[in-house]
Amino acid sequence: MAPSRHLPALLWGALSLCLASPVQAAGEVAPARTALVVPAGDLDTALKALATQGRVQILYPPELVAGRRARGLQARLGIPEALARLLRGTGLRAVAVNANTFLLQRIPEPAKVADAPRRRSTPSEMATVQVTGSRIPRSDLDIVTPSPLTIITRDEIETSGHQTLFELLRVQPGMVGHHPVDVASEGSQDGGQQPFAAAATTSLDGLGPRATLFLVDGRRVANYGLISVDLGGLTDLDSIPLSIVDRIEIIRGGASAIYGADAMAGVVNIILRKQGDRGEVAARYGVSEHGDAQERRLSFSDGFDIAGGGNVFIGLDYLQRDELTGRQRKWRTLDYRRHGLGDWRIPLGYRDLDYNLVQSFCMPGVKDIDARCLFDPVRWSTLQPRSERSSFYGHLQQPLGDEVQLGIGLRASNATQDMLNPPFHALVDVPEDHPDAIPGTELGYAFFDIGPIRSHNRERTLDVAVTLDGSLGAWDWNLAVSHDANTVRNQTDGLVRETVFTDAVFAGQYRFGTPDNPPALLAAISPRVVAKGEAALDQFSAGLNGAWFALPAGDAQLALGVEFNRDALRHRPDPLMLENDVALGPQKILIDAHRYSSAVYAELSLPLASRLQADIAARWDHRQGYGSKVSPKIGFKWRALDALTFRGTAATGYRAPSLFEQRRPSVFDYYDVIVWNPELGPCRYSARLAAGDAYCLVLRGAMENPDLDPETSRSHTLGLVWAPDADLSLSLDHFRIERRNEILPGNAIDDPSAFPLSIVRDEDGLLIGINDYFANVGRTDVRGWDWDARYRLQTARAGRWTFDLAGQYLTHVLRQARPGAPPLDYAGHGTADRSASAIVQWAYAAWSTALTANHRGEVRVSRPGEACPSYNADAGRCRTPAMTTLDFNIAYAGLPDWQIAFNVRNLRDRDPVNYDVDKGGYDIASDDPRGRYYLLSVARRF
Repeated sequence: MAPSRHLPALLWGALSLCLASPVQAAGEVAPARTALVVPAGDLDTALKALATQGRVQILYPPELVAGRRARGLQARLGIPEALARLLRGTGLRAVAVNANTFLLQRIPEPAKVADAPRRRSTPSEMATVQVTGSRIPRSDLDIVTPSPLTIITRDEIETSGHQTLFELLRVQPGMVGHHPVDVASEGSQDGGQQPFAAAATTSLDGLGPRATLFLVDGRRVANYGLISVDLGGLTDLDSIPLSIVDRIEIIRGGASAIYGADAMAGVVNIILRKQGDRGEVAARYGVSEHGDAQERRLSFSDGFDIAGGGNVFIGLDYLQRDELTGRQRKWRTLDYRRHGLGDWRIPLGYRDLDYNLVQSFCMPGVKDIDARCLFDPVRWSTLQPRSERSSFYGHLQQPLGDEVQLGIGLRASNATQDMLNPPFHALVDVPEDHPDAIPGTELGYAFFDIGPIRSHNRERTLDVAVTLDGSLGAWDWNLAVSHDANTVRNQTDGLVRETVFTDAVFAGQYRFGTPDNPPALLAAISPRVVAKGEAALDQFSAGLNGAWFALPAGDAQLALGVEFNRDALRHRPDPLMLENDVALGPQKILIDAHRYSSAVYAELSLPLASRLQADIAARWDHRQGYGSKVSPKIGFKWRALDALTFRGTAATGYRAPSLFEQRRPSVFDYYDVIVWNPELGPCRYSARLAAGDAYCLVLRGAMENPDLDPETSRSHTLGLVWAPDADLSLSLDHFRIERRNEILPGNAIDDPSAFPLSIVRDEDGLLIGINDYFANVGRTDVRGWDWDARYRLQTARAGRWTFDLAGQYLTHVLRQARPGAPPLDYAGHGTADRSASAIVQWAYAAWSTALTANHRGEVRVSRPGEACPSYNADAGRCRTPAMTTLDFNIAYAGLPDWQIAFNVRNLRDRDPVNYDVDKGGYDIASDDPRGRYYLLSVARRF
């Protein structure tokens, strides 16, 4: 059986094992038959004697064997046969976890055995669970870990109604979502002027994607092929379909000692399905209350045995979603008068030097109100991209003899996404001799003749992994080699080529606001822009774990391993991006680079006493070009009382500069007038106004910084777990993460002392230029609380009830953008400082239901350290209110081999509300723009 099916029943066992300390004997693996002498009597004593003599581990909670007797043994037997004899008549059985470990279970009563026949002809082995945050395999009984750990099971995934990994993770407490629209537009709430890339990801604890490490089956995966300048390298979660995910493990707190770079805030380990004893075909259809944003999903999975005791699992998934735009939701607008915040739509037309509107300039698609042409760009932007994704996943498990098992996994996906952005809009300086010019003005103009900006994204993912696992005496070993690649092609229409447009305006060829511009001219002004990127990661790892030496409370468990990686990045922007000839778009650069890295790690688990365990880990990483880094971690858990466990960790972490950060943050060469200050030194070309302000004319550019250092972090967690019985557990943990030497782009205009290399002087020592570059100048200090509560209630008449409550509260998010700058507290600014999720589940006969509440706290609209904007203060709208949404799911499995489920998201149909006038009516990180949403699922098993 799969271990997840037994998890609720074994909750108490995890705590009891800390006290009982089942026997774990070191030494070499037992031969096929062993001479055993086990006296009759107490079953617990007999099992410990068998474990010692047979050099195996036997896992069980003490109350399972309490009061039971064993007949005794005196024979030469194999361990499975000896266990069967000892347990005869006790109502218990032993399930093999691996060659050296057995788990005791109650034998189910005949009435409780499922009627449906299972395809497997032999009993399934119960695999040891590799818990995220540790290289030492542990059974699923050992659920109390030194670090706070959240496990999202397969059943919880199905009950949630979420159709993508991104949607599922972004509602978890403490998670921040980075929506593909937000990623593509580099954080611009109106959709941006140059959409680029379309990944979806999340991050932990307000530290951004750079500090959260995503793993698939414990392995790193390649980043998204195109780079987000704001967010850095991303893991596209939507490339992994939920139908092939077995469970998700989220460990909070630094984990660089276990997994290396990028794990400063925590780790998200996505465990894929490996085997199944029944096939399943499922169809899902979703539609919003408004009849739009439809989605269709088909999935197929099957597992079957093959010759030689092997097993194959295959999964196919297809998902199609319709586009949803701002014009389909009334709240998506820059007109905030409904909140008393005024109308922030953009008046199009001629403005004087004081920005006063001289003459409106209306075009088709712009509303003329009170003699004003008002352009509402967010109405044109995509809320949900049109997407189509198809995925294949296959996994083979094949024994190679008695001690070795081969595993081969293949995951491939192909996806397209389309996004709509508002027509390109900007202030245009129309030459005085142009037929449409009004002297002394600038023209606020939107290119409706070119049309909205349209972005089409195609992404391909390929992940291949081969593993070998085996035993060598009392030690288990593993080898793994993998290749992962993500390839992206983005094409964008509707942008403006600056040189061609400028030439056409000065020549009088382009006329403003008329449909009569020649199509050939419009095509030359707005050519298609294409960018390509590929990220690849090749990995090899070898590991060894087992019992090292004996302590009075048990054996010390040791894990050792080595890793070798090669990551590569190829970035091919369009020639117009390289030449900086896309209006209002950042200049891009060519990247064709790779980097080698290696690591050695060790982890030691020490049962210091029957109630006290210490975990020590250290990892040595070497990155090409950046030397070496050692990351230690120590953790403990102390069961002070039978029902109360204290736990804590202290760790350091790091993140090496990415291949992108090794380059220039941007590439541009233009002259700029800057405000001069004495720290910049004397200026070659300067001017002073009557008011006394001094200015310099400088050449702006960018440069590489060869002296970048890795970012570093220190973190700790401290908490407790209270579990008085198997059906109730409460946990509360405090955490703090300090990230130092943060890599940020900047220049001497921001801070001359922080960016001394930015200043360019001539031979006379006079300032003539300012360069941007990446430097280790930032610092962040995050502190907060995580909590989790679970309660199970089994009744004779009212079925089974489950109550879960989890949440996070960030007390501080202190950031320093430059050394010596005052720290600013971002907690509750921009994103909520508290979030929670509550789930009530009820199962009775063939029916099961779940009601989920997701809560997000209020958000200040002001920036840290600044007062509430006057227009918000006047309207009493300085904080976007907290919001709670409800989701409901009901499923029926009373028909043989069929299951039907109906899910309602946003049950109360709450419209998003946001008082930040820059966000266009909602928070893209957390709000679902679809409104009330219905999802029908039908699955048939065979």
